[in-house]
Amino acid sequence: MNAQHPEIRPEQSVELLKQLHILTRDGKLNQDSRRKLKQVYHLYQFIEPLLAEALTERPDLQLVDHGAGKSYLGFILYDLFFKQHAPAGRIHGIETRDELVMSSRRLADKLGF
Repeated sequence: MNAQHPEIRPEQSVELLKQLHILTRDGKLNQDSRRKLKQVYHLYQFIEPLLAEALTERPDLQLVDHGAGKSYLGFILYDLFFKQHAPAGRIHGIETRDELVMSSRRLADKLGF
């Protein structure tokens, strides 16, 4: 648990949460962001066991996020699961809004994802 925010997972990158604007620059978590983080972690809770099972058969695991939007889920899945357990795997975000695609690509490059 994060001492300042017990709802943040200990293995979660604080820098990623800041870049996603879930945390403010000074590390604060507002009510809307708290809800968004809770929602993404709730989805992660269901997806993680499926990823772990799939990984036993495919170390180069590929995940597609259709309607990725701002890619909150994809980035957090990568940060919490892929980085540690599936470094050969990839997450592909599918999004029709060019500005969201470009901002997600910039963030992925910036963070080395």
